[in-house]
Amino acid sequence: MLGKKKEEETVEVKSILAEGLKIEGNIISEGKIRIDGSVEGEINGDFFIFGPTALIKGNISAKSVIVMGTVEGNIKAERAELKSSSKVKGDVLAKVLSVEPGASIEGKVICGDYTSSSGETTE
Repeated sequence: MLGKKKEEETVEVKSILAEGLKIEGNIISEGKIRIDGSVEGEINGDFFIFGPTALIKGNISAKSVIVMGTVEGNIKAERAELKSSSKVKGDVLAKVLSVEPGASIEGKVICGDYTSSSGETTE
């Protein structure tokens, strides 16, 4: 409907990992998380926003992902948005995928109905 925000856009960010913060290890979370620092490890959860200064080295599995920074690993999500400043070096598997002009992807992209026939799930 016109004028209504998507539910995920109105959900408050539960935690922010600031620019300059470096985490080595896996992250498992619920709710909406924003990461502007660097993470070396697997990331699993509901909703992640990777800001323009984010550097992720590891695979990501989530319901929703918005990427503005750099990801070196595979992304598996029900919904993925790659903004114009994003750089993804890895495969992207998403039920719903949007890619802004200027986004960079080096890897295989599987989206839409093909996600269920690829032998992988987004859950």
